[in-house]
Amino acid sequence: MSAPHAAMTPPPPLVTLDDVSLFLPGDPRQETVLHHINWRVEQGRHCALLGPNGSGKSTLLRLLAGELWPARGHIYWHTPEGAEESPLAGRAMSALVSPAQQENLQRQAWDITGRDLLLAGSESASLLCNRPGARGDAEREAAVEALAARLGVEGLLERDLPTLSQGQLRLLLLGRALLRAPALLLLDECVDGLDAPHQKRFFNLLEEYAERRTVILTAHRGDSLPPWCAERRYMREGRLLDAPPQIPPAHTVRAAGAGAPARTGVRRPVCKATGRILLSLENVSVFINRRKVLHDVVWSLHEGEHWRIVGANGSGKSTLLRLLAGDEFAAAGGSVNRWLPGQGGPVEMLADVRKGVRLVSDLSQALYGFTLSGLELVCSGFDNSMGLYRDFTEAERDEARRVMAGLFPERDATRVAATSIRRLSSGQLRRLFLARALVGRPDILLLDEPCSGLDAESRARYLALLDSLAAPAENAELSVHLVFVSHHEEDAPLCINREARMENGRLTILR
Repeated sequence: MSAPHAAMTPPPPLVTLDDVSLFLPGDPRQETVLHHINWRVEQGRHCALLGPNGSGKSTLLRLLAGELWPARGHIYWHTPEGAEESPLAGRAMSALVSPAQQENLQRQAWDITGRDLLLAGSESASLLCNRPGARGDAEREAAVEALAARLGVEGLLERDLPTLSQGQLRLLLLGRALLRAPALLLLDECVDGLDAPHQKRFFNLLEEYAERRTVILTAHRGDSLPPWCAERRYMREGRLLDAPPQIPPAHTVRAAGAGAPARTGVRRPVCKATGRILLSLENVSVFINRRKVLHDVVWSLHEGEHWRIVGANGSGKSTLLRLLAGDEFAAAGGSVNRWLPGQGGPVEMLADVRKGVRLVSDLSQALYGFTLSGLELVCSGFDNSMGLYRDFTEAERDEARRVMAGLFPERDATRVAATSIRRLSSGQLRRLFLARALVGRPDILLLDEPCSGLDAESRARYLALLDSLAAPAENAELSVHLVFVSHHEEDAPLCINREARMENGRLTILR
């Protein structure tokens, strides 16, 4: 009789949340973002948190990691010494990897190598390494080498952080979390921006880790959920649910949204390069921190073309987009030429380039250090400025609101416009940065993993809007040319009609 009884005994808890509600630090309105959360996180019960952008998933992970503190209720971290309410206990027993963490690291601009990043870990990791019985330096170095080999990132160990792509940096942060071997591993959209081979490597390694530890992760894509992560919890409007929420019909929003038609049709055929050349690169090489990243690139964008650039993490795709946007410069011997209709033709001055060519990327979002409202952020796109340096006209504000309406449901657009960008989710911010890029009617839009962190409805709105803007027959006044980078084939807008592959800094035309 004892064996069946033992089988029914629930696993011991790692964290217990008892009627927890909270608001974000620094919010003068003290608006509650998590409501009456009750949850017993048990050892070995891996869980996926599902829900739309802005529902509270990332905030809940930060609470579990000890980064936030309840306004009401209690949170207990269960240690060998007993239940602890100190957030230091949460930081010691958990590791969090998130887009916000990555953005913060990039804003700090540490002058360290990939090896330094893995060895240093977080503050709580350093405390753990100084405890009696912690591994010595030689053992830690060996562990770093072994993990880098498992993830296929040995070549990143001696690279400086500013030379790493978004995907490469995400891999190192994931590796650092695994090296700590915390009791609770918290992963927020952990594989967004990773190419397929690195996703597979990471999930294989994570499966081995999960045999001994507990994993809670968030994801917006079904293929990002490993089969061993069987439990599901759902977030909606700051509430934790055991089953998918039932959304009232009155709140159901058409996937494409107002101002963005439904995403139907077939991809455009390959475009013949007969239109005027808008962008051209002749034998262009780019160096970053004295390292050659792009090699003798020859490429052009003609009127009527919309390009997708594919390639592995670290192949040079993001550097190419920054070059086109004027954020990187060609080495001696190469030339970049731009002809932008909206700027009156040939463009040489950087200020004019930035009015006609707009870039949306994880890095540009990470480095935007100003605290503005959603509407102010979008309005800053008229000058493509970092921060605000003038008052905007009512006509400009109306245009900003119209663009936002195409990316958010009506009730969300109004709320996001008035909210500080520091209190928005990564997915909400991504849509605001697209809106920022669209105001002022640019000629060329450069998109680097634009659907990263977006839920299914937001992706549909996003891509439908891009297709409508790129369709001169339907809306010639707002026609925009696209250069698009993504690891997901399904994220490519239907308007894409040219494709190239970047490999080790060299560009090859595919179609």
